Amino acid sequence: MPTFTPKLYQQSALDSMAHYFRDCQRMGNADYAFQETTKALWGRKSDFTPLRGEFDEAMPYFCLRVPTGGGKTFLAAKSVAMVNSLLLQTERSVILWLVPSKTIRDQTMDALKDREHPLHAAIREAGPVTVMDLDEAKALIRSTLETSTVIIVATRQAFQVGNEELRKVYEDSGALMALFDGLTEEQRTGLLKNEAGFAPRSLVNALRQRRPFVIIDEAHNSRTELAFDMLAKFNPSGILELTATPDTETTPSNVLHSVSAVELKREEMIKLPILLETVPDAQKCLALAIDQRDQLDALARRERTERGMPYLRPLVLIQAEKRSGTKETRHVEWVKEELMTNHNLPEEEIAVATGDERGLESLATEYEGGIFSEKCPVKYVITQQALAEGWDCAFAYVLVSLAELRSATAVEQLLGRILRQPNAKRREAEALNRSYAYVVSKDFGETANALRDALVKGSGFERTEAADFVAARRPEQTKLDFQRGPRRVEFTPMTVPVAEALDTGKLSWELKKKVHYR
Repeated sequence: MPTFTPKLYQQSALDSMAHYFRDCQRMGNADYAFQETTKALWGRKSDFTPLRGEFDEAMPYFCLRVPTGGGKTFLAAKSVAMVNSLLLQTERSVILWLVPSKTIRDQTMDALKDREHPLHAAIREAGPVTVMDLDEAKALIRSTLETSTVIIVATRQAFQVGNEELRKVYEDSGALMALFDGLTEEQRTGLLKNEAGFAPRSLVNALRQRRPFVIIDEAHNSRTELAFDMLAKFNPSGILELTATPDTETTPSNVLHSVSAVELKREEMIKLPILLETVPDAQKCLALAIDQRDQLDALARRERTERGMPYLRPLVLIQAEKRSGTKETRHVEWVKEELMTNHNLPEEEIAVATGDERGLESLATEYEGGIFSEKCPVKYVITQQALAEGWDCAFAYVLVSLAELRSATAVEQLLGRILRQPNAKRREAEALNRSYAYVVSKDFGETANALRDALVKGSGFERTEAADFVAARRPEQTKLDFQRGPRRVEFTPMTVPVAEALDTGKLSWELKKKVHYR
C-alpha cells in the first residue's frame, strides 16, 4: 500500500491538532483547551467562539487554514486516527465527512476506497475502516459499527430537511431497526422527534446516538445558520473545518493552525510566481498563451527524455466571455473557432467545460486516468464562469482571460487551478515551476491587483504574500506594477492651476477611479 510522507507544514498542522486534542481530554473544555493550545503554539491565547445552537459546550470546534494546493484532504484523512486515539480515546468511531458538491464527494469516495491511494493508507492508520456514501449508510448494520471506524462521505445538502429527495435520512427506516435495540431511557430521550412526538429510527438518529466526529471540507461554503442547525442534529463529538478562507466575522472559525503560501512554495506544492502579461487584443492574447504552452511543452519533453522526469503535458485554461444578444463577445464558440481556424489547432486538442458541455467528464470515461493520460490529446480547456468544482489538474499552467479582470471574483476559482505543482516536486527547468496568466486588458496594474485579490479571497494567501507572487512577465510592464517590491515607481505630485472646476461626472468609470480632485 503506497504511503505519503507529510510535508513539514502538514506535519506541523497535525501536531497542532494533536496538541489540541490532548488539551481537550485533559481539561474537558474545548474553549479553555483552545486558548491554552494556541498560547503554547503561537505565544498568545486566541479567543474561542463556540457555535450557537444546540451543541455540547465542551465540543471541540476548530479550523485548519490551508491555502489552495496545500493538501487539505490528506490532512483530513490523517486526522481520523488522531480523533480515535487522542480525542475520543476509542478503537473505532463514526466520521461524517461533508463536502460541497457531488463531484468532490465522488472524488473523495474513490480515493478513500482505493487501496493504492495514499488517502486510503492515511485513514487505515485508524485500524479497520469502512467507507460508504449516504445511500449505503441508510442500511448501516451494528456489526459494521462494532468492528471498524465508519466514514460516511456526503454532501452538506444531503441533510437539509427541505430537500425532498433526501428527506428519507430523517424518516423511520426498517433497515436501521437493529441499531435502536437495547437503548437506555436516557439515550431514547436524546433522540430527535418528529412533529407527532415520535423518535423515528432514522439515519440521523442512528448517527446522533453515536456522536460522530464531523469533517467539513471547503468549510467556507457552509456558514449559514441552516447549515449549523443541521450539524447540531447529529450532536457531534467534534467539528474540524478545512478551508483556505475561514470566516472571521459572521460565525468566526476557530483557526487553530494557519499555513502560509510561502510554506507551500518552499515544499514544492505550488507553482509561483504567476507571471502576468496584459495585451489589449484578444487574438494576440491567445497567440501568446499558445506560444507559452509550446515552450513549456518542449521543456517538459526534454526533461523526460534527458532526465527521466514524469510525464507532463502543460494545459491552457481559457476563460471566455458570456454570449450576448446585443453585442459581439468572445464567447466559447468564438474561442474554439479562433483556435481551430486562425491557429490551426486540431479539435481533439480542445475541451469545452461549461454547464451545457462537459468535455472534461467525457475525457474521464474515454481515457484511463482522464486528462492525465499520456494518450489524451487535450491541451486547451475552454470555460466561461468556472470549471466543475473539485476539478484539480496540476498540468494546468497557463490561464487566459478574454474579459478584463475588474474584480477578483471573475477569476478566483480558475486561478487556483493553475497553481498546483505536478507531482508536488520541483522541475529542473525553472519555467516549469511557475504559472502564467495572459489577460485582455489595457491596464496592467489593475489586472495585477485583481489577481492578487483573487489569491487572497479565493486561495487563502496573505495580502503581503500575494504582492510578491504576481509579477510582470515582460520587463517593460514591471514599471506599471505599483505594488511589487523595491522596484515600485514613485511620483512627485505636481500642482496644476485650472481655470474652472473639474466635472468628474464626465470622466469614464476607469479614469474616475484614478483621479482625486480637490
